Amino acid sequence: MHVFLASLLGTVLSLSGLFTAPHPSVAQAQTVQKDYENHPNRAAIEYVVKHKLFPDGNFRPEQPITQADLVAGLVNVKGLTQGVSVPGFPQNHWAKVYYERAMKDGILDDVSINPNKVLNREEAGLLMNNAWKNLRSVFAKKRQSYSEVAVSNGWLPPKSGVFSNGVQTTLYDALSYVSRAEESVALTVLHRDILGIREGERIASQIHQSFRISGGYLTGIIPTVKGYSVHLLARYKNGNGLSIKSGKVMLNVSEISYLELSVQRTGEAVPLALYNYLKLPSLERVNIR
Repeated sequence: MHVFLASLLGTVLSLSGLFTAPHPSVAQAQTVQKDYENHPNRAAIEYVVKHKLFPDGNFRPEQPITQADLVAGLVNVKGLTQGVSVPGFPQNHWAKVYYERAMKDGILDDVSINPNKVLNREEAGLLMNNAWKNLRSVFAKKRQSYSEVAVSNGWLPPKSGVFSNGVQTTLYDALSYVSRAEESVALTVLHRDILGIREGERIASQIHQSFRISGGYLTGIIPTVKGYSVHLLARYKNGNGLSIKSGKVMLNVSEISYLELSVQRTGEAVPLALYNYLKLPSLERVNIR
């Protein structure tokens, strides 16, 4: 009887293990999460994983990124789908399609293509700057330090070290590597910006389509949009100005020198959409973002 009960107890315990032991895939997922669970950049890491901005679902926050890692991330952030051939690029490399899309977009301008190269901060800054130069005019000009651009715009954290020319710096180190956690912060900032730009452009287009000129007057509507600040500035020929933030617009065109329309997130200064109307009574607009 004792032997029978012991055997029965062992069987029950064995069966209970079938229900309590985690599935290998679950255990693996928990392990993957634990490597950034207490990381200071956890929110950014979770953001890029959620939005599938990284080329894979694994995460090793302190691992240095390669050129292919960042190129793929930037292509994902911008949602690029069209590409062109990249001469000499390895045909079997996992990032081939990303490089083709990056090449067409201009992300690879002035970049020495080497997908497996571990990037330093200057090289990463150049790629980020290139990705944004056709979205914001401030990034369209050549710079002496792209690590400074990256830090100034919140893409990379400040770090003491040296510029590429060897000059000491307390904020804009160019030569140390960029970790996957740091890249996650950059991609989060850039992705948030591009989503804002798209919404800002939608709002600006809605306003533009409402504009009409009839009988010498410009009419239109400036909507109230939750989370966004819309601003139509009318500059008069006598030097005065009028700011309209919501409601109906009715302006005597003969008195107006130019109009400026901006859309920003509430509480932020950087415009998501910014247009000038310089040829009134023509409603031709110029993007100056």
